[in-house]
Amino acid sequence: MTPPPIQHFRVTLYGTQGSGSIFPSRAERLAYQRRADHDLLALVFQDIASHADRAGRLSCTVEDLLGGPIDHPTLTAYASRFAPPEPRVYGGWTTCVLVETGDGYDIVLDCGSGFRNCARDLQAKWGARPERHLYLFGSHSHLDHTEGFDQAAVCFDPRNHLHIYGNRQFLRALDFNLGIFSHEVAREVQGVQTPIFFGVMPAHFEAYEIGSAEPDDRPPLHSVLHDPAEPIRLGATTITPFAVHHPAPCLAYRIENAGRVFVFCTDHELRHGDSQPDDRRSREAEERLIAHATGADLLYRDGQYLRAEYDGMMGIGGSGPVPRVGWGHSCIEDVIDMANACRIRHTLIGHHDPNRDWSERNWLDESMARRGSQTAHAIEFARAETVYDL
Repeated sequence: MTPPPIQHFRVTLYGTQGSGSIFPSRAERLAYQRRADHDLLALVFQDIASHADRAGRLSCTVEDLLGGPIDHPTLTAYASRFAPPEPRVYGGWTTCVLVETGDGYDIVLDCGSGFRNCARDLQAKWGARPERHLYLFGSHSHLDHTEGFDQAAVCFDPRNHLHIYGNRQFLRALDFNLGIFSHEVAREVQGVQTPIFFGVMPAHFEAYEIGSAEPDDRPPLHSVLHDPAEPIRLGATTITPFAVHHPAPCLAYRIENAGRVFVFCTDHELRHGDSQPDDRRSREAEERLIAHATGADLLYRDGQYLRAEYDGMMGIGGSGPVPRVGWGHSCIEDVIDMANACRIRHTLIGHHDPNRDWSERNWLDESMARRGSQTAHAIEFARAETVYDL
């Protein structure tokens, strides 16, 4: 089915997993299957009951109910009558979000493992275009936000121009093993992390450094320096970077088009103490986020932990309790409070902890859905392969 035209911009989530890519365990797959089976069986027996008399007795054959013999075509046709709700699937790919604008710009936020699927879809979308442009904005340098880059199809097509924005650490993280900007890879790291390097990546790569969060005595990359106080304009879309609180310098982005606002904020920690310098810096970053996100149509925000998990009072999944203060991620309760206080229309809580299994995510998600049904502000866990039109 052809998607409807983009009015302002379309947001597609390709990766929402935090800290590292995962694949659902056998227990998670079985829990998902049981949920799907239960929902389908409920609809099937409702249909059977509709053929019963007042006493609940049936006076027809199984073939009559199915509409034919008990074989694969008949069962398939019978099942197609029902549309049970699809259980939530969160995906195991790390952070990557695509923003497509109504005036033809393709913007990617972070290149975690979800970037591989995103790049595949972009190649298909661009088709036979002789020249294609992608604008990639990175949050920070950590592997779970860069791991999909060296296998992304867009890097291996000479028609492609990748305009890559980020702080110096993010740009260096991409360049260190691949040499895509400097055309140099140090001998000691050649082939250590990946066999791929700039020599086999014929796309055109341009680096745009958004300020420098920390002093760096190393020589600059071959890049254009962009003042972080200045918004970036791509056609009718304005992208405003701002710093958040994380162990590595990290940027969030406010994206605006014709009054519609999407805020992307991953890997940000709201600390609750008041005795450390990081506590003050965290609160200042939270105030920046609030200023940029108040009244937004859509917010994607890191909420990796429950407060008790963050404080080390309980573990996640089968892991033991470990204090997670200083790890660079926020608590789900704080994201909910902020979303309500800032009157955000729709909030997606992402960067899921890899130890949190599907059943628990689903239970938490249902709890938020019940609470949000009584307000005008939707809050839910972010799910890969979902699309939002603004």
